[in-house]
Formats: sequence, C-alpha cells, structure tokens
Amino acid sequence: MIDYFILNGETTTISLSGRLLSDNDLQAVSAEVEKLNNWNVILDLKDLTYINSSGIAFLVRILTRSRVNGGDTVICKVNSNLQKLFDITKMHDVFKIYDAQDAAIAHFKK
Repeated sequence: MIDYFILNGETTTISLSGRLLSDNDLQAVSAEVEKLNNWNVILDLKDLTYINSSGIAFLVRILTRSRVNGGDTVICKVNSNLQKLFDITKMHDVFKIYDAQDAAIAHFKK
C-alpha cells in the first residue's frame, strides 16, 4: 500500500510513503496525477520505505509527463533506504535530486 499527499501551489508536491511495488499500489495516486494542472512537480520520498522497478517506472512517467506539459519533476528528501538503490540505478542522471524541499522549490524559480 502507498500513502500519498498532493499539494498544489507554485509547485505540485507529491509526498509518497510506504512501499511502492506494483501498479496496484499506484492506482489512487496515478488518478490524482492525471488531474494535475501544475506540472512543476516535487516528489518527496522521505517516507517511502521501498521501491522496485515498477515504482521507478512510475517516477519516470511523472517526469516524462511533466516535461511534455512544459514543466519538470525533481526529487527531494531521498531517505537512506532508497539512496543506495538510486545510486545503483543512476537516478541522479535522470532526476535532479535535492536534500531539502526548499532547494527543490528553488529549482523552479530559476
């Protein structure tokens, strides 16, 4: 199961928590993502405990969709559980990754 929170403002912050393992885990948040109007997206992963290839594919889909719609997607607050996986999968080459949400917000003010 995945818990999520979407906050719209100058940016859209999607905070994910729990385990991101399958498309079933993502049905509810995927439906909300489809409704976005602001495609400057921050993925807050502080409380995400586990992610597999399906979850990584979901993150990349958000990135692709945001760029198609004239925005961008960045990641912030990658916890230590995910940092090793992100290093192995070279997510740093795909996403801008920030330690703090303030830095992620500043990314969109450039």
